Formats: sequence, structure tokens, C-alpha cells
Amino acid sequence: MKSPAFLNLTSPGQDARRVRMKLNRMFRAIFLLCFLAGIGTPSLRAQSDSAADGVTVKDGKIYNIQGDQLVELTEVEKLPFDVEVSTNGTFKVGDGKERTLGEAQIIRRDSWLISPDGSVQPVFDHVAMQAGRVVVVRDGQASPLSAAMTFPTGMIVQPDGTCANSKSGYARLQDGLLFRMDGTGIMTKDAATLINGRVVVQRDGSLFNLKPEVLTDMNDATRVYGTGQIQPRGGATTKMQEGKTILFDGVPARN
Repeated sequence: MKSPAFLNLTSPGQDARRVRMKLNRMFRAIFLLCFLAGIGTPSLRAQSDSAADGVTVKDGKIYNIQGDQLVELTEVEKLPFDVEVSTNGTFKVGDGKERTLGEAQIIRRDSWLISPDGSVQPVFDHVAMQAGRVVVVRDGQASPLSAAMTFPTGMIVQPDGTCANSKSGYARLQDGLLFRMDGTGIMTKDAATLINGRVVVQRDGSLFNLKPEVLTDMNDATRVYGTGQIQPRGGATTKMQEGKTILFDGVPARN
């Protein structure tokens, strides 16, 4: 007689039911995993698609810039530096005031706002040294500094650009320098734009037209020709495209 430890206490029918129950539990688990994966995939894709190069307005409509393609905005677009753009063409930076993005203006992912006249500036609040004067820009509105301004960093800036800090003592700010409202230096940008066949340059914070017979050197040593050509230092000469703004590294940030 067999030992009770090896006795078969179930019938063939019971064994089959147990197998079916195990298979059903396994299939339900596989289905649940596939379902959860299906939910997660669109979310990941949406996050990837939202990484636009910037936003712009064309013919009164707001678009995402994705490479060379424009994709009409259908929901709020959140860009780095706390920039939020709505489908009606308005945008805000952090807790700042709501502003309207103008026709052909561009907000880039790196926070630079490009205007169709060829001018460029940070989209967030900042302080700039322009043409020998200090300008404070809040919510896109610029106003001359009227009294000494003390930054959280301890730097004190006068309206004429004279500044004092514990590191370098007294000095005069260079045209083109930019600072955040907390006194942190911003890496500036120069720009060149071909507008109706003429070259418009922004360098050191000033905007000017470049005559056809004239060339100018940018802060990064790129040469811009009034004939509409650009030549990086040691590089080949290329032709500018109508309506396109090219950015160059400007005056190094000062901290």
C-alpha cells in the first residue's frame, strides 16, 4: 500500500479545473500589464511632442515650432524658464503679467524673445546696460533706472552703469550686459536678421542697419556683411535667409 503522502486525492476533473483557473489568472495578469502599458505610452509620447523649439504667431494663429515645421497650438504650451503660452496668443512668465505675443514674434526654448525688427531680449524680467544707460525690463516693459539699485548679490548699480560690489570694487558696466533681477549675470546674445534685403544687426544691446558696403564683427568673432552673408571665425561664408534671425554669443555674463 502506498504511503499517504503520495496518495492522489483529486479526480482528473478537479485537476483540469485547477489548470483552467491558473491559466485564467495568468491571462488576466498579462492583460492588465498590457493595458497599463497602453495607458503609459501616449503620456510619454505627449511629453516628447511638447518639447517644441519655441512658439510663434503667423497670420494671427499661434504655433509650436518643431524644427522647420509649424504645428498649430491646441493646448497651453509650457516652456522652460516658467513660460506658459496660451492658444489665444497670450503668455506669462511665472507670476508676471499676461502679455500678447505679436505677429512673427518668437519665444525660443532658451528664453530669448525674437521680434520681427531683428531685436532680441530675454523673455523674463531683467536689467540691461544699453547705450550707456541702465534699463529695467519688467513684463516686457523697459524703463530707465532712475535711482541706485541694490541686488540680492550685494551689487549696487547706478543709472549711468557705475556699479560696486565686494569682488571687484567700483567699475562701469559694459554695453550689452544683462542681469536677472537677483543680480545673476545672463549670457547675452547678438543677432543678425535679413529684412527686405537689408541686414539688421543687434550687438551689445543696440540695433542698427548694416550698409551693403560695410561688415561688422560680432562678439564671438563672426563676421556679418551688409550684403547678407555671415562668416564664422575660421568657417565658410553662408548667405542669410530673408526674415530669419541668427543668434550669436554676445558679451560674456558678469557675476
